[in-house]
This record gives sequence, C-alpha cells and structure tokens, in this order.
Amino acid sequence: MNRLQLAAMRQRGAVLIVGLVMLAVMTLLVVSMIKTSVVELKIGGAHQIAQQNLTNAERLINTFIDVNNGRFAADYLALATAAGGPVAPASGTATYSATGLTYNIAPVNLHGGRAALQVRQLQCTGLRVVGVGMGSIEYVFFDVRSTATGDLGGSTTVHQGIRSIVPAGSC
Repeated sequence: MNRLQLAAMRQRGAVLIVGLVMLAVMTLLVVSMIKTSVVELKIGGAHQIAQQNLTNAERLINTFIDVNNGRFAADYLALATAAGGPVAPASGTATYSATGLTYNIAPVNLHGGRAALQVRQLQCTGLRVVGVGMGSIEYVFFDVRSTATGDLGGSTTVHQGIRSIVPAGSC
C-alpha cells in the first residue's frame, strides 16, 4: 500500500464520524421543533376554546337584551312574562329566586358548549337634571352575568351592566 491509499482510508473514517455528529445535531433540532409545535398547538386549542366560551356567554347576554328590549323596569324580574316581566330566550328555562332577587336561565345548548344566565336588579334611582323642565329622570340598573362552559372544557363568565330609563315615580 502506498501513502496515498493509507491517507484515503483514514479520511473515510473521519467523514463517517463528522456525518454521524451532524446527523445527531439535526435529530436534536427536529425533536426540539416538534416539541415546540406541540406546545403551540395546545396553546392555540386552549385559546380557541376560551374564545368560543366567551362568544357563547356574550351571545346569551345579547339574546336576553334583545328579547327584553323596552321591558326593563324597576322590579320587573319577579313579574310573569304576561304581566311585563322578563322574557327568556327561546330555548331557555327561567326561574325567579325571591331570596336572591335574581332571575336565572338554566344552561342553554349553544355552539360548542352551554351557557347559563343570571340577572339581578342593582338599584333604581332618580337623577335630577338641572335646567330642564322634565323634573327628574329615573334609572334602573341591572347586572347580567352569563357563564359559558365548553364541551371541551373551560369556563368563562361575562358581566354586562344595563341601565334603563324608567317613568318618574317608578323608584
């Protein structure tokens, strides 16, 4: 064997070692990227579920406000619907709790989950408007709270305040 052949044999072993080291580094990089992708997918999924729950909670509140537009008055939560009381959304079952002074709508099936609603009258108060011949304007304030739970987990609660003008003397 001449020197040239011996040098070529030694280099073949070096190329193999360098190739294996590069392959190991590339494997570690790929494994790290896969782990990062899995974490990002979980974060994205959790965010999507949270957004769906928020949408469902807001949807039930907006539906309640829409079907009761013009009905908000002092102490109307305890009244029957025919007597001017609140109207439940089409698919909801409503009850009034005299002890808690709250109007509750049992959980309703919505897209990707369920949502329940609770309405409570906070106060009824007059506001004197200076310089206006109307006398006083009275307002009734309500707290509307909706809690949505997703089919895939998670829960979101949304509070919405409602202020409605009521006839003088209502408070």
